[in-house]
Amino acid sequence: MFEHTVPSDWFPRCAIFDCDGILLDSETVWNDVQRELFARWSVPFTEEVEERLTGLAAADVARELAVLSYEAQTGQKPDTASAEYAEHHAHITQDLLATERQIISAGVELIDGAQEFLSFLSEHMPVAVASNSTSGILTVKMENYGYAPLVRTWVSSEDVPAGKPAPDMYLEAARRLGFEGHEALAFEDSPAGAQAARDAGTKVMIYVPEGTDLQKAPTGFGRFDSFKDPQLWEAARTWVAKLEAAQQSEAAQG
Repeated sequence: MFEHTVPSDWFPRCAIFDCDGILLDSETVWNDVQRELFARWSVPFTEEVEERLTGLAAADVARELAVLSYEAQTGQKPDTASAEYAEHHAHITQDLLATERQIISAGVELIDGAQEFLSFLSEHMPVAVASNSTSGILTVKMENYGYAPLVRTWVSSEDVPAGKPAPDMYLEAARRLGFEGHEALAFEDSPAGAQAARDAGTKVMIYVPEGTDLQKAPTGFGRFDSFKDPQLWEAARTWVAKLEAAQQSEAAQG
């Protein structure tokens, strides 16, 4: 299943991929990390909490858990400006990052076909990764799973003023590649990521794995359920052909 509403006269100058749930099958792992931490800090990991945190940066998750766990332990809302709360927040953050690094380093699966598809695009246009992961964790993901040689750059939540759902990350990734957001083709799977990509002006394709409730899938300029879908590849080849034709015309003119 692949469908899109990208205008027929548009083509990308660059491509930007999310990481977790797009390149690596780590979205489930990340949820497991959160569930384990919430249990460790005696905070219920409800369906509502899980939905609210999906796709958010580690710093946002740590902030949420710090507040909830402090309230669970003391029975009162924290004074977030106090030294006591700052220490509590720091412990939560360290625990979260250490657990995530341990699990990611132990090994996760690649999303089927994602590396081949990204590699194809990278042969014809600059490619970046924009992830809500922290800088250190994202570098581990890029280097350990074979993506580092295929992309020009990667942007973490620590490289911009605000992580997803703010558009900063996509705008920064496009800037590093030498383009503006509206010239980028993006790939996302979470509501927060999709909003970030849309607000940055990209033409965002939404990965909706088989079995996902389509009513809960975020909106974009298209959606697909497999990186191996022949129609997705056909669209990519069409966009590449338009890009190369434009580049040849621009070279001839100038």
